Amino acid sequence: MWLGSIQIVGAVAYWDVALGKVKSDASAFTLMLTDARGHLYWQVCIGLTGELADFDDNDKIVGGQVVQIRDFVIQYQIPRVVVEVNGPGGFAPKLLRQALKGTGCGVAEEFSVVNKQKRILDALEAPLSSRFLWAHVDVLDGPVYDQMRDFNPKLKNQDDDYIDSGSGAIGQTPVRIGKLVGKPNEQTRDHWQPYGGDHEVAVDY
Repeated sequence: MWLGSIQIVGAVAYWDVALGKVKSDASAFTLMLTDARGHLYWQVCIGLTGELADFDDNDKIVGGQVVQIRDFVIQYQIPRVVVEVNGPGGFAPKLLRQALKGTGCGVAEEFSVVNKQKRILDALEAPLSSRFLWAHVDVLDGPVYDQMRDFNPKLKNQDDDYIDSGSGAIGQTPVRIGKLVGKPNEQTRDHWQPYGGDHEVAVDY
C-alpha cells in the first residue's frame, strides 16, 4: 500500500465499542497506518452507527456496525482489528469475527484497565511532540480536532471517544526503528553477535 510516495508497511484498526445510540458514547473506529520509519498516519476515524449487528431471517449478519467495519477492512486490506471489550464491547468480537469471515482479517480483544486520560496522553504525546503523527484531512475535519483541542487530562467526563480510539490504535502499533542509531566499528558475524576482538584476561585463582 502506498500513500503518495510513502510505502505503508503496517496497519492497525481499533474499535472502541459503543451501542451507536443518539446522546451516547461514540462507537469510534480508527485505522492507523505506519511506514518503515515509524511515522504514523491516522487514515480513518469515524463513528459507527446502528446496532452492533443486524440479522436476516436466517440469522446471517446483513448490517450494523460490524458490516461497516467489514467495508473498511476490504477497502484498506486491514490485517487485524483490535476490539476494546470493556462495557458493551464484550459481545462485539464474536459478531465481528462472524462478519469478517473470508476477508483474512483477524480480530483481537483488548481489555483496558489503564485510566483513560493517562492512556490518551501516553499514546499521543510522544508522536505529536516528535511530529511522527499525521492525520488525514477527513480525520481532522471530524470530531478529533475538537477533542484534542479541548482535552483536559484532569477531567473524567468529557468527549474523548475518538481520540481514545486513536490512542488505542497507536498503542497496538509495533515500534519501528527506521534510522541507524550508531555505526558499529567491530566486525559482525552471521549469528548477529558482535565481535570486538580478542582480549587476554589474567585471573588469579
